[in-house]
Amino acid sequence: MKKQLVLSLIAMPLINAYSITLEETLNIAEKNATKIKLSDKDIEKVEAQIKEAKSNIMPQASITGSYTRWDPNYITGFTPKNQYSAKAGLTQKIFDYQVFNLIKVAESNLELQKVIKEDIKQQVKDTARRLFLTSLTYKEIMKIKEENLKYWQENYKYVEAKYNAGLLAKYDFMRASSQLQSAIADYENAKANYEKSIEDLKRFLMIENITPPEGNLEKLTYNKEINIENNTALKVIKQQIKVAQQQVEYQKSANYPSLSAFLNYQTNNQVKYPSASEVWKKGYNLGLSLNWTLFDGFAKDSRVLQAKIDKTKNEITYQDKIMELKTTLNKTLAD
Repeated sequence: MKKQLVLSLIAMPLINAYSITLEETLNIAEKNATKIKLSDKDIEKVEAQIKEAKSNIMPQASITGSYTRWDPNYITGFTPKNQYSAKAGLTQKIFDYQVFNLIKVAESNLELQKVIKEDIKQQVKDTARRLFLTSLTYKEIMKIKEENLKYWQENYKYVEAKYNAGLLAKYDFMRASSQLQSAIADYENAKANYEKSIEDLKRFLMIENITPPEGNLEKLTYNKEINIENNTALKVIKQQIKVAQQQVEYQKSANYPSLSAFLNYQTNNQVKYPSASEVWKKGYNLGLSLNWTLFDGFAKDSRVLQAKIDKTKNEITYQDKIMELKTTLNKTLAD
């Protein structure tokens, strides 16, 4: 009964809803990958941060108003009991070196996020390729085990007929039966491995159904220099070094002077002397404002040092990554 069940499974075609090739696998993986979608959101966030940084060099406009009710026993005769005031102000930065560096940091971060996205896309494609080729390999193994099972099935039928006719010893019949049972077990194991690999592929691609993968297994070839030069992980670290250098410059500019211009228009009610009548006064003022921190207790120097340390750490990571890639590629080429 067991043999009949297995043989019927062999004859039964696999029925699924979606046929897939390696190219389709890579396209679906790139489209559905959660990490890529999250990376897109990181890019949007940094773009918003750039807008925020640039807002520091845009004019700042404000309007304020107030109403105060005074206790008559508290004020003098020239202060209105009901006091009103309103003010409209405009401020414009003329020079702020730290703001300019902040914008550069934000723009470098945007480039970093774009490079990170490309690295994530490459990782997703590599994983999709590996899962696809694993399924394809198990599919080919299952085919081999299927052919092997068919052979031992025919052998068993032949030996069984000879044994029933009294032309072969029981030992030969038992050996043929054992060989068939072993072939059945091998096929079932290969089929289970294939089905597990298909489930892994479906989970990664985030689709419900796929048919057996299509394609020919080929040994991948690597160009050592091209792969190291274009490695996306290295590009990420390179951009991290660039961002770290921008952070150093940003921290250095912390104590640079900043110059702003301002213009205000305001109005308020007053008590006119000596008539004691209430009048409204209005007018404007304009000017320049200079802010320059001469000494901050070495806080700036400490922040600059920390930024330089972060940059050095990225440079060390970059060199380590190069050695790791060279070692991996050498091992791959040696296989």
